Amino acid sequence: MKRRTVHAGFAALALCCAALAGYQGWRLVDALRGNAAVLRAATAARSVTGAGIDRTARVRLAQAVALSKTGEHDAASKLYNGLIDRAHLDETGRTALFDLANMYLREAIAAGTANPLASAPLIELAKNRYRELLRAYPADWDARYNLERALWLQPETTEAFGDGHEPPAYRRALTVPDVVLGDLP
Repeated sequence: MKRRTVHAGFAALALCCAALAGYQGWRLVDALRGNAAVLRAATAARSVTGAGIDRTARVRLAQAVALSKTGEHDAASKLYNGLIDRAHLDETGRTALFDLANMYLREAIAAGTANPLASAPLIELAKNRYRELLRAYPADWDARYNLERALWLQPETTEAFGDGHEPPAYRRALTVPDVVLGDLP
């Protein structure tokens, strides 16, 4: 009886492993199809509006990344924004939002201190996108790190959030009856 139980356990384990291998194989085939579609889209046309291009979300994301790397930031941002559904942010939308913020941050770093008028708004856009991503998915540590990096490049101060009035330069002393300074426990 013991032998039969052990063999049944190994058979169940083998079936579980076969099911897992089958699932992973199906995911591999799906990924290969997606890669082939991206390759077809890249060779068919270099523009975003090419005819006959497979327009699945992963293909559009790959096209946006390719456009971003070639320096076509306007076309890439249009593709990224088309993938971001702010009401329901799925995995592709989160990736698109993160890549869009990275594109803005890279652009700002490339502009550098030589052109602060161009880099400052780009850093602000990047910070806003990172915050939007973190509001939807707070566990994204890459977005947290990049937001911190953007904050190091352009720190935010209390003056940025003020109403334009300078705080008074003096301190007003408060007196409380029957309390002497230093009497608190």
